[in-house]
Amino acid sequence: MVELASERVDEIESRFNELREAHPERAPIELLTEALGATYAPSVKPVRSGDQLCQHHCPVAHVAARFPELCAAETEAFSRLLGSHVQRLATIAHGDGVCTTHIPRPISKETP
Repeated sequence: MVELASERVDEIESRFNELREAHPERAPIELLTEALGATYAPSVKPVRSGDQLCQHHCPVAHVAARFPELCAAETEAFSRLLGSHVQRLATIAHGDGVCTTHIPRPISKETP
């Protein structure tokens, strides 16, 4: 299962890095959304404390239901790619309607 998780994450990371190289001016969340592509049917919803990345489809949901490490590996990759702590709120594999990941807004440091 580790191999399948690694393959899925590698595909997303590779696409993200290609997009980042081609469009360095774009926000990382935009690049990740595009890297997920039509396969995951992603969308981003701004919320008060940051953004929620929603994946409306999961091509491995039936497998992830038995092996949650697939979801964990994906969540870790999102955190790495976005350079931020992220929190998985819901997964299709657990019976939720969409996979939802919260990406907190960076805390701004006020200058004195």
